Amino acid sequence: MGIRYEKDTILNWINEMGKFLRLVVGKWEDFDESQAPVDIEIGYNDFFKRERADLLALGEDELKQFADRLESEQVRPLALLFLYDGLINKEREALQKAKLLLEYQAAKTGNFSFEDFEHLATIDRHLK
Repeated sequence: MGIRYEKDTILNWINEMGKFLRLVVGKWEDFDESQAPVDIEIGYNDFFKRERADLLALGEDELKQFADRLESEQVRPLALLFLYDGLINKEREALQKAKLLLEYQAAKTGNFSFEDFEHLATIDRHLK
């Protein structure tokens, strides 16, 4: 029973995080100023139980340690949250964190998607 509960919990978390990321991505892609603003800070607080500023202040090793404490399914959503946070708020630090996490997760799991490759290219374009 415990395993099923944990599995259901992470699936629920992924579904809720996915809904939140769709709002954030929609805000970025639509550039619709009439749309209600998305409070990105909520994503950090609700889904990762950390303040945005605290996560942005982490060094590379500290961020990797934080990622290691998460479920493996949570690392990529955190990277995407950093990515769109950085794009929307034009914040280099968030983009650098996104890049670090995407590369770290790919190296750690041996999995890499074309979508992540595109995300990394987007990050590199905005960091130049």
